[in-house]
Amino acid sequence: MILRRLTDAFRKQDWFTVAVETLIVVLGVFLGLQVQNWTSEHGRRQLEASYTVRLHEEVVSLQGLRDSLLSFRDTWAEGFRSAASVIFEEDDRDLTPQECEAIVYSYIVTNPTDDLASLIELQGSGQLSLFRNKRVSEALSNYLLVRSRVRDAGEGVARSTTNLSGKYPSLVSIVSSSSGPGVASEYACDLEAMRADQAFLNDFETTKNSYLSHATNNKTVNESLADLHRVLEDVLGIAHEETP
Repeated sequence: MILRRLTDAFRKQDWFTVAVETLIVVLGVFLGLQVQNWTSEHGRRQLEASYTVRLHEEVVSLQGLRDSLLSFRDTWAEGFRSAASVIFEEDDRDLTPQECEAIVYSYIVTNPTDDLASLIELQGSGQLSLFRNKRVSEALSNYLLVRSRVRDAGEGVARSTTNLSGKYPSLVSIVSSSSGPGVASEYACDLEAMRADQAFLNDFETTKNSYLSHATNNKTVNESLADLHRVLEDVLGIAHEETP
């Protein structure tokens, strides 16, 4: 209809009608684009809000999982550190059962999971730029960077650790096997033989440094994850009651 009226107006040289009809067309196109942009932006904001909520839930879940696993690693790291002072005769006493156990488990340096399902989806679809909130965007970028660095470092740590009980069974041996849930295996460490075995001392020191680096790296991931958690809670307006 508008095209026919414009054609008639041009034929009759009715320039006023031409101007009005042209203005109507331009205005219609402009309003159509604005509605389209508004709809697109509204959809993006809804998607951003949905992912923000999901990320918060997943971060809380991941923190709980990592904390339960890393608490064991921290215990072993402390035991390994104190065992070193005994083995290298800085501390005049025998190894405790906990320190002996830490030596046994010191080769376990696999990184606890650090993945978030929402991040996997966003990275896979190339939508990480979805977050317009600068604090959320920066916290996510920092977490991804820290996580990547720790993953890379983990490969070097794994190559630098030795299964000391496997390589030196006469120095670190199992006394009794676990007989059920909540019942720990028991291990025996021959301190004097350890001190006299230079190959063991070399492997022990290298493994100790690698394991402590592993524990420190995972704490860095946890700190970055905690920062992301705080930012998401602030954005979502989640407040916790202070414990008196």
